[in-house]
Amino acid sequence: MREGLRRTAGDLRRILLSHLRFGAVAYAVLLISLAFTALAYFYARDSIRAEVEVRFQETVLVSERALERRTSAYLDALLASRAFLIVSGGSDSEEWEEYVDRLDFEERYRGLQAMGYVRWISSDAELAAYEREAESEAVPRLRTSGRSEVVTPVEFASPLDLASVNLLGEDFHSEENYRSAMRTALDTGQPQGTPRENVLVENPEDDGAVFSYQPGFLIFVPVYEKDAPTGTTAERRAAIEGFVFGVFRLDYALEGLVPERAEPGIDFEVYDGPRVESGELLYDADAVTRARDTQSELLYSEISSTSVAGRDWSLYFGSLPSFVRTERSSLPNFVLATGLLVTLVLFSATWLLSASREKAEEATRKLEDANRKLEVANRELESFSYSVSHDLRAPLRSIDGFSQLLAEDYSRALGDEGSAYLGRVRSASSRMGELIDDLLLLSRVTRAPLNREKVYPTNIVREIATELERREPERSVNWKIRDTPLARCDPGLLRVVLDNLLGNAWKFTGKQDRPTIEFGYVPDGEDQGYYVRDNGAGFDPRYVGKLFGAFQRLHTAEEFNGTGIGLATVARIIRRHGGDVHAAGALGEGATFRFTLEPSGGPPKDPSREKAGSAAP
Repeated sequence: MREGLRRTAGDLRRILLSHLRFGAVAYAVLLISLAFTALAYFYARDSIRAEVEVRFQETVLVSERALERRTSAYLDALLASRAFLIVSGGSDSEEWEEYVDRLDFEERYRGLQAMGYVRWISSDAELAAYEREAESEAVPRLRTSGRSEVVTPVEFASPLDLASVNLLGEDFHSEENYRSAMRTALDTGQPQGTPRENVLVENPEDDGAVFSYQPGFLIFVPVYEKDAPTGTTAERRAAIEGFVFGVFRLDYALEGLVPERAEPGIDFEVYDGPRVESGELLYDADAVTRARDTQSELLYSEISSTSVAGRDWSLYFGSLPSFVRTERSSLPNFVLATGLLVTLVLFSATWLLSASREKAEEATRKLEDANRKLEVANRELESFSYSVSHDLRAPLRSIDGFSQLLAEDYSRALGDEGSAYLGRVRSASSRMGELIDDLLLLSRVTRAPLNREKVYPTNIVREIATELERREPERSVNWKIRDTPLARCDPGLLRVVLDNLLGNAWKFTGKQDRPTIEFGYVPDGEDQGYYVRDNGAGFDPRYVGKLFGAFQRLHTAEEFNGTGIGLATVARIIRRHGGDVHAAGALGEGATFRFTLEPSGGPPKDPSREKAGSAAP
């Protein structure tokens, strides 16, 4: 019995040793191949994750910038409304309604549900005067939950729907959050938002209810007495007249910020406060809160912060599984499957070669053939790994840079047609650069400080006219440049205005046989102000309302070049100065652009300064 067991154990040892002797190389190849397969798999997986992470970071950056642009547009609308009230010296409800209608809320400010004005009443005399106005129906009757030292009735609100009408006469100062926001705005002189509020809107559902409450917030912008000093808190408190306010609906104000291509795969949440853990939820794109979920298994997430009308907001971005799944997300599994298949082939081939090592010439021949197959398989694996690495590291290249290299080094090989196509590519790139420059200029003139000085606009016009003639000496233009009053304005921004208006006049008279461009000043009447007039192509007066909007062009690019930003820049500069700009014209009959500034003196007394060669006034 024991002898049989010893014999069996000995046989097993011999079989095992023989197996190991013939299969050692095959097992070594198996381990090495598995190691290379694992490395290739992890490399491909990490590369895909890095690619997804870069795409995630780009999506976060684009979304943050979109939020900044949108909130800036909302604040610009409120600040422009304040300027409208100050410049007009006050406004009634009809003028306000007309002004707000021109803003086109539905298209440009969808999240802004209503905009209005509340009067600041801080004395019994002011309150009595208001109540007398209310009795004569000049203003809405005051509605308050309790009298205090200050009341702030809503004097008017637009657009004039049922929800806005419901606000009229309401005392915002009696609401704690509204009162706190108004007090902060009053003391700082800056726009101030409220925490999350349930705002009243018209009910879009056909369920019989007229109104519904939706999550939202309000922003208050202080309106001070015109020309009153507001440098200190005490001066601002003394000069306060009221507030322009905006009522915002959160879902409309924050939807669509994530790029459309990435939106289904991104969880976007907004919280009111510097931390998501303690902040109040303002918006959640998919109604599933993940920012506070410590067990969340999202691959990528990021929390950033921003400031909106004096309030700190926390932004949470998380990548959902659909965002991680891309066209190349199956590459790691493909690399793993291929590696295992190659490993299996290598192991099988090596095992067969090892087992037939002691055979005769035929066995040797088979072994050599298997070795050749092994080398081919190794080269294919090496080539595949190099190709994958090269594809994953392929750099981005500049369109304009490559176009320039092609134009310089391969112009002969491209031929005329190829060079023409290349020229179109570079021209489009150049036009994009011009558009970006114009947009940067538009942003600069909005944010740059306004430094008023005493300036003769006529002198600037003469300089621009000389520059235009030097640029195109073959053109002959009849200039009529009249002396104008001394203006108190920012000379740099005024030059931008005149550059755009005179440049347009020069451009749109380019097809006239006897082009004429005029500049002058009308001292009084309805047309009081400066003007630039030409006898060029003109425009359809039906579309005059679109002239001063960004990207609005009334002529095709084939007729006249341009980006559609110039007149928007003009309008923004003029309004920053507290003036107004408008246009008149007709197709084929030229155009006239009039604008107002703050003249501080009469016209120059030296008529000899009139541009040499210009026509008489």
